[in-house]
Amino acid sequence: MKRVTIFIDGSANDRESLTSALALCRCLDGRLGVVHPRPPDEVVASPDGQSVVLVKNEEERAARRNDARAAYDEVCGELAFADWRESEETGTEAIVSHGLYSDVVVLERLSGEEGPEALTLNTALFDTPGPVLVTPPKAPAEIGRSVAVIWTPTVQSARAVRSALPILQKADTVTTITNSARPDADPSSLAAYLDAHGVTTQLRSYDGHGRTARGRGRAILAAVAEAGADLLVMGAYGEKRLTALIGLGRATRKVASATTIPALLQH
Repeated sequence: MKRVTIFIDGSANDRESLTSALALCRCLDGRLGVVHPRPPDEVVASPDGQSVVLVKNEEERAARRNDARAAYDEVCGELAFADWRESEETGTEAIVSHGLYSDVVVLERLSGEEGPEALTLNTALFDTPGPVLVTPPKAPAEIGRSVAVIWTPTVQSARAVRSALPILQKADTVTTITNSARPDADPSSLAAYLDAHGVTTQLRSYDGHGRTARGRGRAILAAVAEAGADLLVMGAYGEKRLTALIGLGRATRKVASATTIPALLQH
């Protein structure tokens, strides 16, 4: 896990997101690619209401590009392991194309569980080969000293753990957290797997009995906070893609919209 790619759009939170991405790169001794996608054209109805019109606001595009570049220059400066790119593709298109050459894609925390940001998260999770790092509004000083792994017996969780091994192997503390309502989530089996990779883990659980999916998401975040973790690792959307796209996977979206620490998610 060496190549990290972040997408910034000239918004106010770009600096915090870049700082989180740099913290991950320092943990991994990795390289950071910073991509500024082309803002989408604005779609408006024609005066007669019979058609739509694409409005190309070049002035706004230039302003957003300049803001994004200023954030990059301020945070990344002359760092040898960071590079800047401008893409003529819009957000999700850029994620798909640049994600092919990335070990990790970095996105900002969702402002809500629905809407364009959720669709962007879906694109990164389903259409890129690696995990997605969701960054909180306030960047941490460092990432990977204390890591919480949310374990369920799913392929998604297993993929997330395997992707995170380079981080887990460097961590001071690793905590495996399971849902007490899922007796099939055997933490001892995961502990044995991690031990084979030189990782020792502590075991904890949260009470998921009778909780809604959003409730499980809140319980996960509370358990992670109690563990004192600076990074959360979990599988995303244990359901199939179709069910996630029609609005299920609420635990994943709750975590992606409410986490206060970086969260490494993988489908």
